[in-house]
Amino acid sequence: MTWFRFLVILTITIVLHSLLDNFAPRALARLDLYVILIVYFAMDGQLTRVIVAGVIAGLTQDAFAGTIFGLHAFALTLTGYLVALLNTKIVLRGAIAFGPCLAGAVLVNEIVILFLIRLLLSQRIGPVQAGVPYTIVVTSAVGVLAYQILESVSASRSEQS
Repeated sequence: MTWFRFLVILTITIVLHSLLDNFAPRALARLDLYVILIVYFAMDGQLTRVIVAGVIAGLTQDAFAGTIFGLHAFALTLTGYLVALLNTKIVLRGAIAFGPCLAGAVLVNEIVILFLIRLLLSQRIGPVQAGVPYTIVVTSAVGVLAYQILESVSASRSEQS
């Protein structure tokens, strides 16, 4: 994926994030659009590109979500790096591989964020967030749908060329 395509999808993600924040704020608790973006970008397996993309997407998410600045940047960078590293060892292609990879990435992202909140804020975190399984399911379902749409657009563009 090119940087231009990444920036276009990041812009779409920001718009969707803003719309969901205004009309359905509870949906953002169960849907992490930025993880979908980073996993899609990491499926190419290029480690340095996904690190930069994770920082950009994470800082954007922090700016729009109003959380600790750098929290999501670190979590998305680590998550994207692990997905890209896995993709260099095992070639993952298609929606069948994207779905489980995205589900695992959402789980890793949530664990890293909970750990960082515990570490940085010294807040006691109650029982493991009951919403994490819902976040995994919703984000994975929306992510696979988005993957299918992006791949069909990509395929139709290559047919036209």
